[in-house]
Amino acid sequence: MAKIRRLVLDVVIPHTAEVINLTQDLADEPSIDGANSMVSEIDKSVTNIKITIEGTNVSYQKTEDIIKAHGGAIHSIDNVVAGKTIIEDVETPQD
Repeated sequence: MAKIRRLVLDVVIPHTAEVINLTQDLADEPSIDGANSMVSEIDKSVTNIKITIEGTNVSYQKTEDIIKAHGGAIHSIDNVVAGKTIIEDVETPQD
């Protein structure tokens, strides 16, 4: 099975969770080479963040476990890249 190289996740975390700590914990996971978190919305009780992670063999399960340990939940998987190389999106006339 092809290895996951990039995941883009829509994540919901409670206000009490620290985005910096979550991002650092993701980046500390051996299968992850880098992590990027961007706050997209702040509600009364939760914060929505877009998390992008890259690595040579990203473990979705370990990623989910780290997010859950911070009280968060994956709302959706917005992008997955798998295989030997990372393929970037290409704009087409339909876009």
